[in-house]
Amino acid sequence: MFKPTKTKLSIFFLILTFLPLVIMRLVVYPATFHTLKAEIIKNLNVAAHKQAELISQWMEKCTADAQRIANNPFILLSLQSNPENSEFLKNLDNVKYFGYLWKEYGHKEVFIADREGVVRIASRKELIGTNISGKDFFRSALTGALFATNIIPSEAPIESESGIREAGVPTMLVSAPIRDKSNAVTGTVTLRIDVSEINTMMQNIHIGKTGETYLVNGYGYMLTESRFADDLKKQQRIDKRTALALRVAHPQTSILTKGVSECLKGSDGFDADGYLDYRGVNVLGFWHWMADYGWGVIAEIDVDEGYGPLYQLRNSMMSVFGLVSVGVIIVAFFLGKKISAPIHYISETAKKISEGSYSTRVVYQSDDEVGKLASAINKMAEDLENS
Repeated sequence: MFKPTKTKLSIFFLILTFLPLVIMRLVVYPATFHTLKAEIIKNLNVAAHKQAELISQWMEKCTADAQRIANNPFILLSLQSNPENSEFLKNLDNVKYFGYLWKEYGHKEVFIADREGVVRIASRKELIGTNISGKDFFRSALTGALFATNIIPSEAPIESESGIREAGVPTMLVSAPIRDKSNAVTGTVTLRIDVSEINTMMQNIHIGKTGETYLVNGYGYMLTESRFADDLKKQQRIDKRTALALRVAHPQTSILTKGVSECLKGSDGFDADGYLDYRGVNVLGFWHWMADYGWGVIAEIDVDEGYGPLYQLRNSMMSVFGLVSVGVIIVAFFLGKKISAPIHYISETAKKISEGSYSTRVVYQSDDEVGKLASAINKMAEDLENS
């Protein structure tokens, strides 16, 4: 089938225009997207492992504090009841030694119990005389082992983040055995840790405008505060806090998010394609399981923020090439028409000459190849006419 030169030229120009676009879309864009994806996951990986490292160091410090208090010789003297010790402790209390000791370590509460589980010394007077013999942290420390509970709701009223004493506040207890000179366990030291310090650590690392890191327990409940806590309160999904109150699940299905469910399997991993988080927002995530504590660290960022610049680049690129394509089509149409018009005219004239109209001449003046072709046809027509 005959195709006019104008059509061929238009197709040629369109191919030249769309070839860079095809290369960008099929080669450059995927390569750039892969590089950006790897960089985002790397940043989330670094954030999650850094948080896990900070938490581990903090937990080691807490257990070390409990051990140091347990090794304090005055603590042992306070549990040994004899006249000499009583007189010594009476004088020691006058200088408020234990008060200074509690402030030195800075934990929320400290209480020391004898082998029967009766609290003999405490940073809060209301605790003195209470019996903790049935508590797991006491029984474990009594066997000679350091013990740390999970982050749990407090049974007794303690000071919350708002400064009000209430039960159910997230708390954690660390216990250590007190040993005498014969290495026998004579009592236990228990620290009530301020778990808000973990929340502070989590929020000190920033990952963009929508990125966050948070801690979950083995049941999928958040142990730290979400940066979107205000929005969750407005949605009436939480009352006071997210710690121990928010199960990290999709708001409609109540199924644990992919990041949390995979993390609870006990391994590290990531999702660079996106999954719905506890807000129902599509996020990129990295997860790290802390087997020593039964906690998982999750680092996430919204897909729109993570891949936003690349999406904008893609959309801008498509818009620019779209505008250029329209311009090229218009230019190709007029340029093709300008180039093909004389060729079409010469072709029609040559056809008349071939049909016997030897007196017909091509009226076209130009120094280019088309002009030479017109002159050659005119010469041929003249020779044919003379013959």
